[in-house]
Amino acid sequence: MKKVFLSISALFLLLISFSSVIPVEAGSFFNPPAVAEPGTWYMGATPENVNPAYPVLLFVQGLNSSSHTWYENNDMYQTAFNNGYQTAFVELYDSGGTPEDMWDNGALLAEKIREISQTFHKPIALITHSKGGIDAEAALVHYGAYPYVTNVVTLSSPHYGSQLADLAYSSWAGWLAGILGAKSDATYSLQTSYMSYFRSVTDSHPNAGRNPFYTLAGTSWGSFGSSLYWGGLYLSQFGPNDGAVTVSNAYHPNSSMIKVGNWNHTNIKYGSSTFAWFRSYLSGSTPSSSSSLSASALSSSEQYTASQLIRGGSAKGTAREKIWVENGVERLTIDWISNQELRSINLLTPDGEKQEVFPAKVQDDQIFKGAWHHTFTISKPAKGEWQLESNTPSSSAYLMLVQFTSPLSDKIKVKKDKKAGKLSLLFDTKTKGKAAYTLDFTPLHNNKGKKIGQRLKEKFPLQGDQNLTIQGKTPGVYTYTIEVEGKTDEGVPYQRTFIQSVFVDDQGKMY
Repeated sequence: MKKVFLSISALFLLLISFSSVIPVEAGSFFNPPAVAEPGTWYMGATPENVNPAYPVLLFVQGLNSSSHTWYENNDMYQTAFNNGYQTAFVELYDSGGTPEDMWDNGALLAEKIREISQTFHKPIALITHSKGGIDAEAALVHYGAYPYVTNVVTLSSPHYGSQLADLAYSSWAGWLAGILGAKSDATYSLQTSYMSYFRSVTDSHPNAGRNPFYTLAGTSWGSFGSSLYWGGLYLSQFGPNDGAVTVSNAYHPNSSMIKVGNWNHTNIKYGSSTFAWFRSYLSGSTPSSSSSLSASALSSSEQYTASQLIRGGSAKGTAREKIWVENGVERLTIDWISNQELRSINLLTPDGEKQEVFPAKVQDDQIFKGAWHHTFTISKPAKGEWQLESNTPSSSAYLMLVQFTSPLSDKIKVKKDKKAGKLSLLFDTKTKGKAAYTLDFTPLHNNKGKKIGQRLKEKFPLQGDQNLTIQGKTPGVYTYTIEVEGKTDEGVPYQRTFIQSVFVDDQGKMY
């Protein structure tokens, strides 16, 4: 892919809307073009109360975003201005509509950091959101921009990846993710296994630790049916999260977590929400009276409970899926995700009653950007086979996510060894069942993906712990979609789905 690097001197000869640097009149908001070229950066207004000792604040956006995220429907720019900071905003490849991984964005950002520092003749502090924190770390560590930067603040950055990226490359989500363009280099790089690889080559780099990192994380998903609610629903099996990133994955190794607050993945970047929390961490030295939380060392293994069923695919006009509900389920929360907006969803109960459901609807603006979420709940569902049906006038792609609130969920778990790339199923010895997995493979530096194996090819009985042997040695990401099914003591069928990824580097090492 051709990369765009914009020269300040050359572009000042063009109209201001195409400049590499766009200045702003003092005390006013600026109005950059709606679509900007990657590599363009903007100079914020100079406050009358500017403190020359303060670093310049460079704001770095996240996935599927642009610099506009910091000043449109967001008071972050105004808050920084009011507090006497000079500011700058940069466009990375996401701004051009082609999200890239941390390597391409990092190289571009490193060049812009040097330009911005030389323009202002002072150091820079980075304020980053989501994947912007990963791009920033690549720029500092791997592309040598660390001398120009004091500290780095990351707002809900997936330093250990996001399980939503794993989902995008799974068997069930493949149709929908492919149609939406969600299988980008950026999403590929955010898979948890690939980020384990990134951590290994970054944390051991000689430039690691030259710039202090300070992190913030959130625990709110927003309102029911919102664009972040479904992400929070899926991520809930992995722990507290903000609808896009879990709290544990937002930690940065050997750094400080300033605050875990009641923020979602959107409002954590608002100035009125978090600026007061990280302001004292913007200078080149750590505050003498720090209120930050200790960044505890993350465990090398993670364990997740079985609380979800996932199905998906393509359909011509009508899509149907079955849900087996075991006895004792307190609630079902269902999100039917489609590339088309649906008016309603038909529901067939175990006793044959047909119902028309009008779910809460919202369009996704995160990893599955453009998809429509149709969310609803069923309290105290009857045990047995339920059916869901959606109808569209044309071919569609969909993904069904079912969250079970059920005592059974705690009896089936997956344990992932992040260092060795091993997966284990942990079963309550009294809970019998069987499992099968589908394995999808996405080669390194190729985001099209290739399925290896066939659905239900590998089957094995479950009673007690079981280990899964990782297949293949070709560099890339191996995504396991693990299906577990069985019967409860009352003889009622149950189903659960796990999705996990393993990355194999070009040396054959697993992550």
